[in-house]
Amino acid sequence: MAKNKTENTNLASEFFVASQLFRLGYNVTITLGHTKEIDLYVADSDGKVVTIDVKGLKNTTNWPVKFKQPKKNHYFVFVTYLNKFSELDIEPEVFVIPSVRMRKLIGQWAGNPDVTAVGYSRLKNSKYKNAWQLLFSKR
Repeated sequence: MAKNKTENTNLASEFFVASQLFRLGYNVTITLGHTKEIDLYVADSDGKVVTIDVKGLKNTTNWPVKFKQPKKNHYFVFVTYLNKFSELDIEPEVFVIPSVRMRKLIGQWAGNPDVTAVGYSRLKNSKYKNAWQLLFSKR
């Protein structure tokens, strides 16, 4: 069992994203925290591999993000359960963002200028919502 509610949300998000990717036909390996900043390794049918950092959120505020340098073939997937984490009939919202596009989306965490974050309000109507196709699109 997870140690706290944040860990529950993050693990649920990692498994949800992995499930969606399996459903789309990709091969997925879950790191379960053994690889810093990489939660999933994903391969397409041609053997191309991308890495994903999954961020889960029960509500609709901000995802804290440690972002240093964009990496080719690395993505962030943000998951929000829209304040309905325990309601299994409600699908979470998912946002798929290439790390090379992250700088434009990062801001300061409300109330703590030492923490960077991506706000839900910035993503909710963006082109990144359910943008699974970005994972293996040609740039």
